[in-house]
Amino acid sequence: MLVLSITEVSKQRLRILLDTEESFVLYKGEIRLLKLKEGQEISESTYNSIVKGILPKRAKMRAMNLLQERNYTEYNLEKKLLDGGYPEYVAEEALEYVKSFGYVDDLKYAQMYIKEKEGQRTRPEIMQKLLSKGISTRITEEAYRILGEEREEYGEATSSDLEEELIRKTLRKRGFTGGDYEEKQKMLAYFYRRGFDINKVRRIMDEI
Repeated sequence: MLVLSITEVSKQRLRILLDTEESFVLYKGEIRLLKLKEGQEISESTYNSIVKGILPKRAKMRAMNLLQERNYTEYNLEKKLLDGGYPEYVAEEALEYVKSFGYVDDLKYAQMYIKEKEGQRTRPEIMQKLLSKGISTRITEEAYRILGEEREEYGEATSSDLEEELIRKTLRKRGFTGGDYEEKQKMLAYFYRRGFDINKVRRIMDEI
């Protein structure tokens, strides 16, 4: 394997591009220690020490440090590692490492997100947001199912109850008093665009 180029990523880090089209980021001190230079062949032992030793160890530490700051979905954590210059297979290994300890769990993330956002956003909005974070519709539906069972067991407000409260809160905020036909249609259009259950909206508007 040949080192095609060594380019600066930051003051301390450089990107190494090989003739195999593989690339990775190393610190300047590591490059000096490994004696890597442009146009120079890289031995198999040196290559293995990088991709099986230096990078995986650092990626795992990076993943752990990121998770100390906030929760991540699998998709977002892997993307963060890829954006940091780690090869895909190294990022995947680091992701599997933190998952093995339960530090990354998309189902738990979805449950926490739903609990936080219910009463502020509709179910379709929540599902779309989680989808953008890499969490599948199947996992989100499972999270809703688990939360529903827990709430039923402990007699807590259901997702439907919270949505109804959000509808009432929104109607009050927008000054709806049960006005004329045109006002009702505008309000229905507003709720429809945000994914609310229109039959539920109509019922609550009629109550008002």
